[in-house]
Amino acid sequence: MPGEVVSIGRINIDVDMRVDTLPKANEHVICEVGRLVYGGSAANFATQCVKLGVKALLVSCVGDDDYGQLAVKSIAKAGVDTSCVQVLENQHTGIFVYTHDQRGERIVVAEPGANRFLEKRVFEEEKLLDAQLVHIAGSFPMLTNRVADLTTTHGMILSLDPGRAGGTLDYATVLRKTDLLFVNQRELKDYFNISPNESSLRSFAKTFPGIVVVKMGEKGAIATDGFEYCTSDVFELPVVDTLGAGDSFAAGFITAWMRSERIEQALNVANAVAALTITKPGAQNGQPTLDETDKLLRQHRIPIDSVLKTFKTRRKSRVKKGPKSKRGRRSN
Repeated sequence: MPGEVVSIGRINIDVDMRVDTLPKANEHVICEVGRLVYGGSAANFATQCVKLGVKALLVSCVGDDDYGQLAVKSIAKAGVDTSCVQVLENQHTGIFVYTHDQRGERIVVAEPGANRFLEKRVFEEEKLLDAQLVHIAGSFPMLTNRVADLTTTHGMILSLDPGRAGGTLDYATVLRKTDLLFVNQRELKDYFNISPNESSLRSFAKTFPGIVVVKMGEKGAIATDGFEYCTSDVFELPVVDTLGAGDSFAAGFITAWMRSERIEQALNVANAVAALTITKPGAQNGQPTLDETDKLLRQHRIPIDSVLKTFKTRRKSRVKKGPKSKRGRRSN
């Protein structure tokens, strides 16, 4: 069994630079803090799942360079199954340059590198079939359509977080097979022309058989399946670096929802995981464990006993796996 979840998407080398003021054209500035860390949305999601106690398999591509080797080694050391990460000859590993100032303004420059070939790579579908959920982080139109068909055919959960380049996806087709859709406010507006108010979100969620989860930044988060409508405020903690917060958020939501199928509880767990992630620099350094997440939630009188119980049960006894059952609402 490869894992409870499969994460498909990018592995990057993140170059994180913090400056007093963003540079103007042709201006040379010295940064306050600069670091090189491992990232990429799919890698961030997978490592956070593992830290929360969920087995994860990562499907991605890296180049045949030192950075790719080091990134895969680091991700594997975190506990992620990297057997489906392909090393591409004569390619370099993706680079993500993130420059931001004290006001939160930022400049992002990405060189996809080996990531651009993920669409065309042939992955071993049988390696994915024992998982309960497949999460696609990023915009990969052809791959997304293939995975959507696979999850529908085999009764798996499809989770989609299209990100900032998600305008290329065929949502009319994909959403019919999507169980979880993660977007921020800007993506919600750009891709679906929807504002994050209750009436609009309820109506939108009823157009596909799953749950829409809207990341609202400092305003918290919203999730609805068109019937149940839930909100969650942010948990106030010192902010060091927001890089990777959205990926940790998605991992937190999925971890809780797969075990309780309670939208409000999943949303609170997601916000707590994201809040803890941004207390340390780098996309993965601050990612919390389930116990750390539980501690923060209990400080706010939000119990997650129903989620914790599933992990304790799993540790105590190995239950024989029965036939797969589809979670959530799905019409084929």
